Amino acid sequence: MRSSGALSTAADLLVRRWAESTPACVHHGCAYDGAVTLGLDGKVALVTGGGRNIGRQICLTLADHGCDVVVNVRSNVAEAKAVADEIASRGRRALAIAADVGDAAAVDDMVARAKAELGRVDVLVNCAARLHHVPFAELTPAQWQDLVGVVLNGPINTCRAVLPLMVEQGSGSIVNVSGTVVFYGTWPHLAAVKAGIHGLTRGLAREYGPRGVRVNVIVPSTVDTVRPVPRDPERVAQEIARTPLRRFAKTREIADVVAFLAGDLSSFVTGQAIHVNGGQYMP
Repeated sequence: MRSSGALSTAADLLVRRWAESTPACVHHGCAYDGAVTLGLDGKVALVTGGGRNIGRQICLTLADHGCDVVVNVRSNVAEAKAVADEIASRGRRALAIAADVGDAAAVDDMVARAKAELGRVDVLVNCAARLHHVPFAELTPAQWQDLVGVVLNGPINTCRAVLPLMVEQGSGSIVNVSGTVVFYGTWPHLAAVKAGIHGLTRGLAREYGPRGVRVNVIVPSTVDTVRPVPRDPERVAQEIARTPLRRFAKTREIADVVAFLAGDLSSFVTGQAIHVNGGQYMP
């Protein structure tokens, strides 16, 4: 058995080797000037479901932090172009691309275009979603296939397309978007597909961490968004009552956490589920 002195010497050697092999940056106490930066300036982000609500705000927030952004929508090109115009007004480049994330070939084409026109993909945010808030017994096979296609196959397709680029670059950050339904089991079909996102996140984090790619999942509770059908007032009151902060999240509050996970301040965070829920669920 080694003595404590020998173990200490070995540990010191490992720390020294790590320090020598790690690039100097603000996080290691080098040339820190007091300014807080996420290190996203000049990076390229691809955001699925980027035309409205949470996805739109994620696109704009990443642009505010210096990213050029690929705004993906399923079919509403006008929405994507409107977001792209807002990004351009902030002085960043933007591409508006309509592509069904459940279609692997369409996703491959989208990523190829992003690479051709913007040069790289540093950040992927999987925000495209489907809801189908119906009782499980009323769920149709078509609705189930739609859920699986967008919520689970979508992230699988986008990750498969961007990971070779990130591995070649030696770095990248993937942020998946889930929801508290996974932990409450409120809608069994939604809980099932979103639980798959958590498994995908952990598996990819473990497999691609050694190649410089981080993968995390954000878990928002209810967010104050525009919906085609108004929320049930009774359900709204119940959700707010069980939330310690006594309100829904704002889209910017979700986007800020996504930006944190995308950037350098979270450089040692991977494989994690980050809850943003006002205290509604405490794991």
